[in-house]
Amino acid sequence: MARPRVLLVVTADDFGYCPRRDEGIVEAFLAGAVTSVSLLVNGTAAESAAELARRHQIPTGLHANLSEGRPVGPARPGASSLLSPEGFFLGKMGFREAMAAGDVALPQVQEELEAQLIRFRELLGRDPTHVDGHQHVHVLPGGRMPSWA
Repeated sequence: MARPRVLLVVTADDFGYCPRRDEGIVEAFLAGAVTSVSLLVNGTAAESAAELARRHQIPTGLHANLSEGRPVGPARPGASSLLSPEGFFLGKMGFREAMAAGDVALPQVQEELEAQLIRFRELLGRDPTHVDGHQHVHVLPGGRMPSWA
């Protein structure tokens, strides 16, 4: 009896974090070790990473981020439960602690994630092939992805 075929999907996340990381991810894709990438749209190299994805026809998803760097959406320090007073996300542990304490306003989460989807579409001209979460924030209690994800 023939065994069923198994497809292994290997996704490299943090695409767009920095040029050096992106070079390694593209190299791994071209060598066949990686089958898709997840783009960090608020990363310092998001624009050049999107260009690499288009050039090499890399299947690209959205790496939803609520824990590192600056927001893509209209969130403002002092007015957003997602940000520090300096305007950065709270960090992995800070976000987890705020979630556990019930201090994160879920409408602000949705607003930021929708802004990240819009930015993804601007950078790549299409919808993501998949959505996953930076630092696993999508699996925290109450941290559900929006219905479009």
